[in-house]
Amino acid sequence: MKRVWGLFLLSLLLVGLTGCPKRPLIPPVDQARVDAENAIASADEAISAAREVGADVTIAESLLEWARSAFAEGDYATATSRAWEAEASANEAREAVLAEARGGEEEIAVEEKEAVEEAPRIYVVGTWERDRDCLWNIAKKRRFYGDPWKWKRIYRANQDKIKDPDLIYPEQRLIIP
Repeated sequence: MKRVWGLFLLSLLLVGLTGCPKRPLIPPVDQARVDAENAIASADEAISAAREVGADVTIAESLLEWARSAFAEGDYATATSRAWEAEASANEAREAVLAEARGGEEEIAVEEKEAVEEAPRIYVVGTWERDRDCLWNIAKKRRFYGDPWKWKRIYRANQDKIKDPDLIYPEQRLIIP
């Protein structure tokens, strides 16, 4: 009986130390919804930035409206892709207006292209449990840098909001340069 009791306590200790098998923290449907929300927010910011310089954003607005209606119907993949298209369209429109304002050059200089491509985007931080958001993981996302080692760019652009790069908070709006 002591042996059975000892084995029971040992197995209980091992389960306590190793833990139970982990389930995914966020179901794929919820992750797709969060990605779509972030893409729509980013596209909305890009459209606002393009409007500020006087760009024609009708195509971007129609794509964003399409994304919002797909989101409302629960088609998160379509909503995400349309929102990314809207963001790209708004950035292109903004780039065209800025190029024209620089003197109507036919070809934009490499420096100017980089400046336009680096136009800031807004990212809304999710929870660690749901999104695994930290500066490293945000920089790793393909739609931003695709390289986690570039997390310092995000930190430098948001030093007024982030005191410690290890601590970002849900619903925080970060500028992605």
